[in-house]
Amino acid sequence: MNLINLIKFGAAAVALLFAYWIGVQDGRDSEELKNARSQIVQLTATVKTYEAHYKNQAIAMAELRVSESAARADSDRLRSRIANLEKGARTAADRDAIRCLQLGAECRRLLQEARGIINYCRKAL
Repeated sequence: MNLINLIKFGAAAVALLFAYWIGVQDGRDSEELKNARSQIVQLTATVKTYEAHYKNQAIAMAELRVSESAARADSDRLRSRIANLEKGARTAADRDAIRCLQLGAECRRLLQEARGIINYCRKAL
């Protein structure tokens, strides 16, 4: 009988050790799963932040393109008016007035470009 009791006790001890080992493995796996889930949440939040930032930059870029296009059209219109005035200029005063108009048009173009870039930077940041 001692041999049968010893075998039973040994089998119980092996079963107990096996159950303990399974529990440790499950605990380790569940801890890794918790860590992985927290990392997924953090990465998802980071991706959403970057997506929002990208959308803001895309909107600002589109507005900059529209503003630049309007500025170009305005600048072309002023150049054509100046070209028409140059054809009719006869005196030095007319040429000076045309030169002032050309400088004014150039200043306006540069100012519109600067405003567009400033607005883009404001919206992108």
